[in-house]
Amino acid sequence: MLANLLYFLFPYQIFSSITFRAGMSYLTIYLFINLLLPRVIHVFRRKNITSDFTHKHTFDPNVPYQGATPIMGGIILIPCIILSTLLWANMNVYLYMAFAFMITFGLLGFWDDFSKVKHKRKIEEGKAIKPSYADKADGASGLARLILEFIFTFLILGIAFYFFIKPDTKLYFPGVPVKYNFISLPLWLFLIFSVFVVVGGANSINLTDGLDSLVSVPLITSAIFIAIAAYVGADAALTTRLKLPALPVGIKEVSIFAISIAAVCLNFLRFNSPPASIYMGDIGALGIGASLCSLFIFVKAELYMPIIGASFVIAAISVIIQRLYFKLMQSLYGREYAKTHRFFYRAPYHHHEQALLAYTTGKPVIHSLWHKIVKKFGFGKHVQDQYTDQQSINNKTIWRNHLRNIFLITLAFIIYFKVR
Repeated sequence: MLANLLYFLFPYQIFSSITFRAGMSYLTIYLFINLLLPRVIHVFRRKNITSDFTHKHTFDPNVPYQGATPIMGGIILIPCIILSTLLWANMNVYLYMAFAFMITFGLLGFWDDFSKVKHKRKIEEGKAIKPSYADKADGASGLARLILEFIFTFLILGIAFYFFIKPDTKLYFPGVPVKYNFISLPLWLFLIFSVFVVVGGANSINLTDGLDSLVSVPLITSAIFIAIAAYVGADAALTTRLKLPALPVGIKEVSIFAISIAAVCLNFLRFNSPPASIYMGDIGALGIGASLCSLFIFVKAELYMPIIGASFVIAAISVIIQRLYFKLMQSLYGREYAKTHRFFYRAPYHHHEQALLAYTTGKPVIHSLWHKIVKKFGFGKHVQDQYTDQQSINNKTIWRNHLRNIFLITLAFIIYFKVR
């Protein structure tokens, strides 16, 4: 809206430029986040908006804060992304679809986060019993939330595919020239495939949101990849020269939305870097995650998600393997054996990495099959890389994952633009 107004008042090419508008979107979000989020953190600390049992609620503005870290930071992040996009992008069906995913999944995340806060307060008031193994309160029913996610995703994509856009149903495999990508799905099958991409991707992103800043960096790298892919893919001259799938011209506006996501996550790092002042929560991870996954479909890079988003995939797969292995060991040897003999030390995988860095004395109580396997190949924990304080363990784990994501975006760009 604002971009169109500026171009109407001052008809200079710069006001219609994607790069200018993307830059202005970043600056807009920078102002919003740094003005609003400190105030939200203050209110959330005072109101005890957290699901954490490990700290008692203590709030005194005159002394350093010692209470639990608030959740639901996404309640500011999502409106910032939407407002910035409305100001600087030319709206089209692709952006409306991304908005629909961000809002619906954000609301489901809000439901889950609010349920956690409510459950924690009930336990503190003596109206519910805290499980001995839990350090955080439970949220909404996982099954109910998953069913609603599938329903909303199917409706949004189904309505868009059958009434508003004609999607390219071909699958473009990484590293394979476009002319050899001959797999073209029927529309109904591509719809089902896309539903699983969005729902699976959003929940994988939510699982990755387990440590300070851990999910923000892969979201940034994924959004940057999409922004460049959308910008280049919608340019006929560049797609011909680089041998990329040709995208509709309107896809170029997706770059503004993707940069808005990257800008929000980058500025959120100021408050989410270790030690975090606030967490994104399910409202942010699900809302941003679902819209980001939909962008991969729009730019025809669905099969690049496992590369650029490998951190998300690893988190999801590790949880699935851990649960299946636990059930197998429980059925074969009993529950007590299954508790001490696991596939990973903990899941998602970043918690397994934490366990590797934790210094312990004496014989280990928990045994990891995966750790035994990697040790056979010369990998494993070393004493000089272990720590006794939790913050050092967290920092080391977080930075390992951040460096991995830099490697992944470099690899994705090489394959996407050069291995053709």
